[in-house]
Amino acid sequence: MDFLKYLFRNTAEYSDFNIFGLAHITILFIGILGIVFILKRMNVSRKFERILGIVLLAQQIILYTWYLRSRYKLLTEGLPLYHCRIAIILTGIGLFFNKSICKKIGSIWGLIGAVSALVYPVLDPFVFPHITQISFFIGHLFLLWSSVYCIFVECIKLSKKDLKIIIYFTNIYHISMFIFNHIIGSNYGYMRVSPIGIGNDLHPVVYGLIIIAIFNALIVFMNSLMNRQQKNNTNLMKLYA
Repeated sequence: MDFLKYLFRNTAEYSDFNIFGLAHITILFIGILGIVFILKRMNVSRKFERILGIVLLAQQIILYTWYLRSRYKLLTEGLPLYHCRIAIILTGIGLFFNKSICKKIGSIWGLIGAVSALVYPVLDPFVFPHITQISFFIGHLFLLWSSVYCIFVECIKLSKKDLKIIIYFTNIYHISMFIFNHIIGSNYGYMRVSPIGIGNDLHPVVYGLIIIAIFNALIVFMNSLMNRQQKNNTNLMKLYA
């Protein structure tokens, strides 16, 4: 009971997590092992999809339960408005309920966001162990694996209509977060301040437009990658037919 109380504490301290330290490298190694396993061993499986969906959704439920109970920066940090949180929710719904458009949006945002977050984690100011740290890495690892599964195993493909929906959704999100952040002083989507410091000297509008442009370019790249993967799989099926 004392351990659980400590794990779910709400008194901020400082983050003792060292980027590219032993713990970080171990987590990255686990992430890579999971990718290799999925690519080499997994076939399309509804059971596996449901397991991934349950983990993703449970992680989010536990995280927001803590934010609600602790009241720790509930408005500025505790809303499901970061890229990866939205991607986790959409991917979890998509995998568990087999919703195609949710998988598509979630896996594209998820692969971009999970790789970025795992390589350069931005953690809440708590000494390990804390629920936010555990939730962060579980959520992003399973988001990474889920995205890899959807794109490279299930081989989901975007139609022109899907691509338009995702681009509209993404740009509306970024514009909304730009306005919302400047109203309440939050940094959802990192649309106000860069977590790595690059671009923070720019005019806020210029910085926001650059983030939007980069994300749109990444979506186009992901679409090209997914189409190529689909084409490769089709060619393999013809070869072995």
